Amino acid sequence: MNRKNFAILLLLTGTILIMKPVAAQVTFERSYDHSLSATKIDATEYKYFLMDVAQSQCRVYHTDHTLWKTIPITLPANYYLYDIKFVTRNLFNQDDALELWYSAYEYTTAETGRYTAGIVSENGTVLATMPGGLYGYVIRTGETAYKLAVYAYDYTVSPGKVQTLLYALPSSATAAAHVTTLLSDPWPNPASGEIMLPLPPGEKGTLLRVTSSTGQVMLEKRSTGEPFFRLNTSGWAPGTYSYRLLSGQTSSVSKRFIVQ
Repeated sequence: MNRKNFAILLLLTGTILIMKPVAAQVTFERSYDHSLSATKIDATEYKYFLMDVAQSQCRVYHTDHTLWKTIPITLPANYYLYDIKFVTRNLFNQDDALELWYSAYEYTTAETGRYTAGIVSENGTVLATMPGGLYGYVIRTGETAYKLAVYAYDYTVSPGKVQTLLYALPSSATAAAHVTTLLSDPWPNPASGEIMLPLPPGEKGTLLRVTSSTGQVMLEKRSTGEPFFRLNTSGWAPGTYSYRLLSGQTSSVSKRFIVQ
């Protein structure tokens, strides 16, 4: 090989080395001041949304993190948002406006709790009110049939009452993208000293993780096969906490409870 050809070979080799792709790695994008979730708006469009408890509103962001919509939620006096789900179109009606389901709780120092839930449109239209509602799920009731199941509680009486409110949904295509898994609910909720967290019976070694609204890990504990976990919340700051079960590469749907 002459010098000219050798030089060309070196140049080509160097070019190939320079063009070698760098392995992808996780990169930071942005921080938000509230818990963030993602939602499927239609067949191809995804958005972020968060729940601002202090402002009683849901803020929806494009995936490039620019603010898209702010949806105010009118609550009774002394009630605070507990959960927001199903921020989408055409799940609860057929117009072009966004809709969402929310639940809220009355803050009180008493152990009894009062709750409410509802469905609102981005333009402020109230589509449904659900007294006592705390947890909401989209469930499949057939090959192309779906319902909204809302669990409503009344702890102002003893023993407490539980109802399931079932609603028909107009759009099976949208509902299919928002089917959620039902999990047993913690009780009593709100809690003032102790709360029971239902766990899948017979599952040993599953990791239970409890976190605060700021993301701080409050507790991690392995399950022993018992159907529930008794959690002492004495000394915990008042607020909303969430928990989930972690097993290998999978995790359960997150559940929330309130400490007063």
